[in-house]
Amino acid sequence: MNNNLKIYLLTFICFIAGTSEFVIVGVLDKIAESIQISVSAAGQLISVFAITAAIGTPIAIYKMRALDQRKVLIIALATFSVGSFMMVIAPNYYLLLAARVIMALGMGVFNVMCFIVAAKLAPPNKRASAIATVTVGYNAALIVGLPIGRIVTNAYGWQAIFWGTSISAVVFIFILAKYIPAFSPDGAVSFRKQLSLLKKSNILLSLGMSFFWILGYAILYSYITPYLNENSLIKEEMLSLAFLAFGIATLIGNKSGGVLGDKFGVSKTILVSMFCNLILLISLSLFIGNSGYLTISILMLWAISAWLPGPLFRFSIMSLSDESPGVILSLYNSIIQFGFALGAGLGGLEIDKFATIYLGWSAAGLVFISLILTFSYHKKSKAAVA
Repeated sequence: MNNNLKIYLLTFICFIAGTSEFVIVGVLDKIAESIQISVSAAGQLISVFAITAAIGTPIAIYKMRALDQRKVLIIALATFSVGSFMMVIAPNYYLLLAARVIMALGMGVFNVMCFIVAAKLAPPNKRASAIATVTVGYNAALIVGLPIGRIVTNAYGWQAIFWGTSISAVVFIFILAKYIPAFSPDGAVSFRKQLSLLKKSNILLSLGMSFFWILGYAILYSYITPYLNENSLIKEEMLSLAFLAFGIATLIGNKSGGVLGDKFGVSKTILVSMFCNLILLISLSLFIGNSGYLTISILMLWAISAWLPGPLFRFSIMSLSDESPGVILSLYNSIIQFGFALGAGLGGLEIDKFATIYLGWSAAGLVFISLILTFSYHKKSKAAVA
């Protein structure tokens, strides 16, 4: 197997592992029903996964810094497989939470190591391309996790999803052991050095607008199933197709971001997309009860505008730290995971106290904060060019 195929192999495994994080969004109501808990309590399975990935991943990687990187990949996949299997057999809510913690540690470590190993497999002039390829795997998981979750659950039950990821991970362990070289460890960057980057105002601003962007997205996305069930005219049999359309629109937005950023400038493209994101969230909140087809149309447009700046946020934050792009990317990933966790947590509290219809308005308010920060970032970018 040549090195290009090895990079695609890592990308595909990254996609399978990443799907396990986002697939749960589309089946919260089914999980809640099967173990007799509220949907908001089930939503905390998203929060605990994201918090564990954000905090636990850098700690786990630091602890395994003396191991060769193939061994770290294998340990991470084995951990992920155990967590997935626990999801299937867990008889109660607390063991489900424990399963999500174990899955998050495995997936988080595996994803980070994929970027490192893919860069080593590529020639020096193609390392950026290799990292971009692996990024596609994770982004694809985010995009299709929701519709896949609903489709598989309707056909076989939600446990089938985690049977699949657990068994797949075991198979991939043997494939990795055979085809991925045992790269020696690089050594770990100290936590103090990582945190020192937060002293730079432009980095804080970029992280801030990314955080409120994903927070606004997560507070609605995490509970999109009950939100649509309770407020829209979309029938249950159409929900899977609605989620599939949503996933396709997200892919379009994600792919379009880089093209538009190159053509019109990164900060300007982010600013316009965030404004459209805000307008579409307000429109969704106002018109969700009018027509099922109108709701799906607005959802698709929202998905495009919400994810159009996704690759541009990553690009902008990496460009702010020439000396430590890997470190700043790790910080960015942690911020995104914290945003998902907090969004799921706040959304759960909100639907416990109020109607789900208010989720759209809350998302719009958080996106508005991101828009203000994005406007400040755009002004600074223009001043720097001038």
